Amino acid sequence: MKRYKLTTLLCLCLSTASWALSNDTEQPIYIDSDNQELDIQNNVVTFTGNVILRQGSIDIRADKVVVTRPGGQEGKETIDAYGNPATFHQVMDDGKPIDGAAKKMRYETATEFLKMTEEAVLIQEGSEIKGNVISYRIDQQKLVAESGKKQRVTTILQPNQLNNDKK
Repeated sequence: MKRYKLTTLLCLCLSTASWALSNDTEQPIYIDSDNQELDIQNNVVTFTGNVILRQGSIDIRADKVVVTRPGGQEGKETIDAYGNPATFHQVMDDGKPIDGAAKKMRYETATEFLKMTEEAVLIQEGSEIKGNVISYRIDQQKLVAESGKKQRVTTILQPNQLNNDKK
């Protein structure tokens, strides 16, 4: 019975868009970890130890992933990933991969908001953005990178991407 409740809660918690920029959110989510803990009263599932989350082309690797559904409301999930660093990989609709890493990542499904903090980096086709905090509004395709103490935001653009934008 406990296994049934756990599986049901996981399916409900993870059935909405998470971390996706394409039709990956229509795919099932697979989570492998060394351990998992379920708090039914608070609608929280915690995965620890070599966590691998896969959904379509999305691949997230972390030391710990916490999925929360406030008030049990579907579509309002928050996914927090922690690692040294936590990483993600996804193939975009145009076939180009995007990779990211940070010590903390947070995705809010209701607002399609991704926030990466502490040594955050996004890389696509050799170009990269580094900052203490990188926030991305997926639905609006708006990105903001912020510096930290004694640190600046660094952006490296590859010439081939600049030339492709001119075409």
